[in-house]
Amino acid sequence: MRLVILFALGLAVGAVATANIVSALRQHDAYPRGLMNVMQHDLGALRTDARAQRCDAEATASLEQLRGLSGSIETAVYGDDPPDPPFAEYARRLRATLPATLDCKDLAQGLEKVGAACDACHREYR
Repeated sequence: MRLVILFALGLAVGAVATANIVSALRQHDAYPRGLMNVMQHDLGALRTDARAQRCDAEATASLEQLRGLSGSIETAVYGDDPPDPPFAEYARRLRATLPATLDCKDLAQGLEKVGAACDACHREYR
């Protein structure tokens, strides 16, 4: 009987410890995931605007936010540590593919390049 009680107690302690560890790991990855989600949202909004040929202030705001967030990728993923050289290169390529201006006729092609840059990094680092 004592063995069964000790076994049940061990299972309970193990379950609590596992829950705490999983929670800590989720909190550690929250900032990079959040940054990528916001970037994905802005890219989706720009794609919708490009399809509808809307190049208004809202689209400009999405592009500026995407451009600003792309500068924070290395910090979001690596914190204060220096990023891996291949990761830094992927981030540099992403920033280079972002359209400089919001030109409606070239926006769709520019966003395809941005999507390709995102996909290339995600194939390597997801």
